[in-house]
Amino acid sequence: MGERTARVFSWIAAAATDGEGDGRISVAALCRAAHLRLGVDGASVTAMSGNGTHTPVAASGELAAELEELQVTLGEGPCLAAFRFAAPMLVPDLAEATARWPGFAGAARQRGVGAVFAFPLHAGTIQLGVFELHRAAAGPLPTEALGDALIFADLALQLLLDDASGTVRPLDRHPIDDTSRGRNAVHQATGMIAVQLGVDMAEALSRLRAHAFTGDTPLSEVAADVVARRLRFRPEVEPDETL
Repeated sequence: MGERTARVFSWIAAAATDGEGDGRISVAALCRAAHLRLGVDGASVTAMSGNGTHTPVAASGELAAELEELQVTLGEGPCLAAFRFAAPMLVPDLAEATARWPGFAGAARQRGVGAVFAFPLHAGTIQLGVFELHRAAAGPLPTEALGDALIFADLALQLLLDDASGTVRPLDRHPIDDTSRGRNAVHQATGMIAVQLGVDMAEALSRLRAHAFTGDTPLSEVAADVVARRLRFRPEVEPDETL
């Protein structure tokens, strides 16, 4: 785990035990930590799917949650665009975004929002949602904060996958983040598991990560076992390991 990732994870762990948290590493704790550490006025995570489903997961406050609801209601905004194009939507001045998102930009500015920064939660072709920040003051995110925001987004993706697989992460257990190592093997293994279990890619990746977490094994190693057919996933039973 890189130094920046470890630092951001420590912020989330602190937010989980700050009196407002429930003592668990969660998306809610992540949103509170982002609000406190990134120099913004709010943060939220929304789970989304290609069929148009939008599910609010957590928000640091009422306004952050309201901004997400606004975009879903109006059918426009940086959150929806970030998911659609699988790319960050950095809007340092909403006053300059009225032509692109007239309904959302106007409504958000009426609520005192000057800037919005939305980051897609995706791994390869798998997209799970969006991590969004908002701030009253217009202006870009400082370079350091932007780098941290990207790590927050990556950890939000991993926590959504944890939730999908029923994994509860202890405060001292860093995420198994091997998406940058053995990336091709992880993607190939995910596709194989999807076929073996008859599930979509997001569910397959969730199962792969859950198996790695349970066995305290690097994700890249488990993926390599799947690709080499030393490990096979079967519906409703423990994965088979072939010697």
